[in-house]
Amino acid sequence: MRRKPPPTDQIPTLADSFEFIRLAHNQTREEAARHIGISVSLLDKLGQGTRPQPTRDTIAKAVRAFNLPHVQHRYLNELAAPSAPLKPAEELRRCLTNADVQTHLDSLDDYDILAVYLDPLRTVLHGNRTFHRSVPGLDEADYNYIQWMFSRHARRIIVDWESEARLAVAILRAVLGRYRNLPRARRLFHTLMSNPDFARIWRATPMHVAYGRDYPAPIRVHTPHSDEPQPCHLTLTDYDGCDNIVVAYGTHNAPALTG
Repeated sequence: MRRKPPPTDQIPTLADSFEFIRLAHNQTREEAARHIGISVSLLDKLGQGTRPQPTRDTIAKAVRAFNLPHVQHRYLNELAAPSAPLKPAEELRRCLTNADVQTHLDSLDDYDILAVYLDPLRTVLHGNRTFHRSVPGLDEADYNYIQWMFSRHARRIIVDWESEARLAVAILRAVLGRYRNLPRARRLFHTLMSNPDFARIWRATPMHVAYGRDYPAPIRVHTPHSDEPQPCHLTLTDYDGCDNIVVAYGTHNAPALTG
């Protein structure tokens, strides 16, 4: 018996994801179990979320059977693991209060290089003046970059907004898989789902996940200083001074610095 796809208006679970994969390949449970090489009863329990999380070996069998890409393999493993903890944004910001961080940001302003420190949920923890000039209306988005991406300001500034918005949703889906039980992650998701464009893309792209920009193409943006759209080259790197903080750098003329 073929079932309807799982609901898409919620943070996905591992059970939902197994069901999406099976239905995307138009297979019954019996066909999928045979294809993966596990019992039907085990697949039933996985699809209903009624058993302990599967082993990495079971997930690897499903990945091989359905020829899933590496990012989906990583995503399924994270869904199988316990939901990860994450410090509050205020506590993470305290990691950035030393003088070296501010000096670094100020020096990048001198070269018109934007720089911003983010947590995994893309909460803006600290940024230089160049960054804040580049993302007007950030305060209206609760200082969250993905919320800002679905604002009127982002639609006005970003040339290929639809593609960038879809990438933002794919990145958020991966992040939510890791932090799915975190209260502020769930609040962020429910806030975003009230935005019609976010909800449209989220529902249309189940199992689309990303762990950053995996292609070198820059974001093309409108700037006050040019009549033509300008490329903004972005680079993300982990911040060595504290866990769960990344630094994003951006330049309009050349690939961003990562120092």
